[in-house]
Amino acid sequence: MKKTLLSAVIFLLIVSGGNSFSKPDISFTELVTRAELNPGLMFAAEKLAAKKNIPAAVFTRDNVIIEAKGIENGKVVYSVITNPADIYNGSYTLFFDEIQKNFDLSTSYLIFSKNNVQDHTGGHYSYSLSQNSFGLNKFLLITDWTFDRVWAFSPVNGDLIDTAFIYHDNPNLQSPKHALQSVNNFIYVSDQISDLVQKYDTSGFYVSLFAPAGGVNNTIVDNMRGIAFRPNWNLLATVGSGTNQNTIQEFDLNGNHLGSFVPSGTLNSPFDIHYRDNDILISNSSGSNDVIRYDYSGTFLSNFIVSTNLSFAQQIFRNENGNLAVSGFSTPSGLILFDSSGNYIRSLTGVTGNRGVYLLSNGHYLVTNGAGVHEIDSASGNLIRTVVSGTSFQYISEYIPGGLVGVSSHSNGIPDKFYLSQNYPNPFNPKTIINYSLGKAENVTLKVYDILGNETAELVNEKQNAGSYSVEFDGNALSSGVYFYRFIAGEYSGVKRMILLK
Repeated sequence: MKKTLLSAVIFLLIVSGGNSFSKPDISFTELVTRAELNPGLMFAAEKLAAKKNIPAAVFTRDNVIIEAKGIENGKVVYSVITNPADIYNGSYTLFFDEIQKNFDLSTSYLIFSKNNVQDHTGGHYSYSLSQNSFGLNKFLLITDWTFDRVWAFSPVNGDLIDTAFIYHDNPNLQSPKHALQSVNNFIYVSDQISDLVQKYDTSGFYVSLFAPAGGVNNTIVDNMRGIAFRPNWNLLATVGSGTNQNTIQEFDLNGNHLGSFVPSGTLNSPFDIHYRDNDILISNSSGSNDVIRYDYSGTFLSNFIVSTNLSFAQQIFRNENGNLAVSGFSTPSGLILFDSSGNYIRSLTGVTGNRGVYLLSNGHYLVTNGAGVHEIDSASGNLIRTVVSGTSFQYISEYIPGGLVGVSSHSNGIPDKFYLSQNYPNPFNPKTIINYSLGKAENVTLKVYDILGNETAELVNEKQNAGSYSVEFDGNALSSGVYFYRFIAGEYSGVKRMILLK
């Protein structure tokens, strides 16, 4: 009897002990912070999930966001975000066996790999594109860690314009952090895992790697974050690990490494680089110096923001009055406002886990975190809406289709060259805009052809005066595919490619 009782007690202790270890030891805050500092941990967790044939991410119909972020005792650890806007409110960590018990995977959106997605939600995470994007002269590009791509949004109201301005492009992109338009009208994207800056054209198609020019070199860049262009258009990149840990590295116009722009000694896990009229601000994720100030030569000037109201500073946005909005990723988390001298104003906490920030033309802030893109009130910080949820978004930057190439600097706005812009949005469904410029009056034709060279539409065929023009193309009657549009104005001609996706 005693032996039987003892066996039962031992059995209960084993079962009880097993249950006590059914949840990870690591907290939600520690898990997401580690992955933010080093997304290689998240990448390793995704690889382990694939090996075990379990999903790397689960998005439920009631907007719970579950993602593989780390490994503990040989098991994948998932972050569970119950509020996509306020990620630190009620979030926790789980192993997959507990996820299976607590959530209905048969009605969820499952990501096993970037190319193996199962949507059992009835399209709950499908998004409608804004129909009010026509006529916009610029757009917002936001990088996406969930599908390794770049989205486009309206700078006026934050509406979604394109879910894949740059398509899922692994292995070129494995954790895209920052997308920037250059003076030569290419898009450069820094990638935190691959440690490369990749080059894309204005239609979002891959061109080549840019920096470091010879390819991956972790003695130069390891754990790359934000990027910026110097006034001479050399590229700067923040480095968080390796030989050049806690530095800013510089590359020339061909991507060749020039050395340290800001050497080690003053930075502590840098993230964003923000140019002002007379100085440069660099955000830090660690240490007490949240934002540090340098001159245009990379010389240290001062510890600019040292605030208990800001933790893990990421992207910095400067308003027209000079005030700064700084994304605070860790608690106290939110969008933290400072004046032009770095003095604290207030915290906007309607969204937490903040990474990217932009002030929309409607006066509201557009912000990003690990669960979506959100619009918040610029005065109260209250959440106005979640524009997109279910995706881990990063930094926000402006993109001007066609750039400023060939445009006169005179105030009359008349171009001094002929120029054909890439259509936008691209890919499109079913409408897109084609912009072009005439340096003088000419006979103009603008025609659309299919991939076999057959003419499918004539958009313009007339003499036009010097100026800038915008033409809408409606592909409603055409099938999905690649098309080309050819522009001829006198002796000038140009051809560009566009994609219709239905």
